[in-house]
Amino acid sequence: MKHSGLAGLGSRFAVMLGGEVLQSLFHLGLNLVLLRALSAHDYGVFAMIFVLGGIGLTFVRALAGVPAATFIPQARSVRAGQAYAVTFGSGAVLACLVLAALTTVGLVPVIGGESVAAGAFVGLWSLRSYLRIALFARRRVAIAGASDLAFTLGGTALLMLLLRMDGTGLLWEGLAMLAAAHGLGIAVALAAAREPVRIGLRHTRRRYRALRHSFAWSVAGVATANVQAQGQILLIGVLAGPEAYAPIAATLVLFAPLRLLGGVVVNLIQPEMAAELAKGSEGHLRLVLVASTALLAAACLVYGIGLAAGLGLIEQHLFAGRFAGEPLGLIALTVWATVTGAMLYAAPKTLLETRRAFRSLAWTALASAVFGMALITALIVLVSPAWSMAGVAASEFVVLLRCWRAVASGGGGAPPGLVPHPERWLPRFGKGAVLDRRPGSVWPDQDEAADLRG
Repeated sequence: MKHSGLAGLGSRFAVMLGGEVLQSLFHLGLNLVLLRALSAHDYGVFAMIFVLGGIGLTFVRALAGVPAATFIPQARSVRAGQAYAVTFGSGAVLACLVLAALTTVGLVPVIGGESVAAGAFVGLWSLRSYLRIALFARRRVAIAGASDLAFTLGGTALLMLLLRMDGTGLLWEGLAMLAAAHGLGIAVALAAAREPVRIGLRHTRRRYRALRHSFAWSVAGVATANVQAQGQILLIGVLAGPEAYAPIAATLVLFAPLRLLGGVVVNLIQPEMAAELAKGSEGHLRLVLVASTALLAAACLVYGIGLAAGLGLIEQHLFAGRFAGEPLGLIALTVWATVTGAMLYAAPKTLLETRRAFRSLAWTALASAVFGMALITALIVLVSPAWSMAGVAASEFVVLLRCWRAVASGGGGAPPGLVPHPERWLPRFGKGAVLDRRPGSVWPDQDEAADLRG
């Protein structure tokens, strides 16, 4: 990779990392405030709703984020990139509306009408997550950074306002506050982009239908990955109960900055991997893979050492002694092992996703989930909930070994006949454009090309 390319990659990484740090600090502050203000039961409920939001993010990423990060960087013109943005953006909006509705309806029997705040939070968080991925794919990281800043500042202001109230209903008001902050971040991003918001449902439906085989395995992979990761966390909460889950949830919050660093790296390298695959540059692809994994490994090691040194102060001051009787050292160790395993397979898994190896990833996640859930259940029943995260860690290391083995063996190519390479069927836009009229062509037709030119 040339020095100019590395410099550009480094500058984008700096902006993206800055945005993630802002969000991480806000989420950490929010959780600490709620940890002190809520009962252990209510905080456990809040943490479980947060996990539901994380599950929503992964489905939107599979349906719209991964395709956007894969195909937008390979577009041969700005207008073609806009066509991709319209298609996958429309898919993201529909998916987020469905997620918000399902969350609201699903939680009504549990928490009543207050589930509306939870549904809005899940839907808007998922939509803002997709918008950030699309902006990264289009190399518009400054706008993504402005959105992150607006979310953080707006959320902080709303949180301060919330704390001035009488404190009743803090849990659900906190969820509504988070939904409003995500909405503000979306509004700032759309305003800064200075582009009309286009929702093309007719074109989107036709193209998604044409790509249904590839997306089916993508969604299957995400569903099994959710069972393998967030599903196991929810299993701990269900089996142990919200009160016993609370110290685990609080410890998971401590590792949010590390997880967000992993998200930055994935959002950064996926467009780079897609571009290198399009050029057939295996050497540069290996460099991105190894460098990103080395960065994450070093971050996990340094973060773990720092957290181990300061765990006593964290328990005494940040947690205000709320979990004095819990083995926080054991919980922190198993959570660190879990996060480290996930960070070490982030880059090879991203490469497999970019190659559209969704079938292999789905079976890997399913096998590791079955193994992890069986181990979690045994640990909670036979030992204690504090040991349950060891089962999640073991599951993550199964995925780690499988992903690196698939990359080392050269596997993970796109199943033949599903989706042709974009350079073969993506038309050029502008005057004199030659449009692809082959049977099965699913990308911009004359009507949409005229819309984009206008």
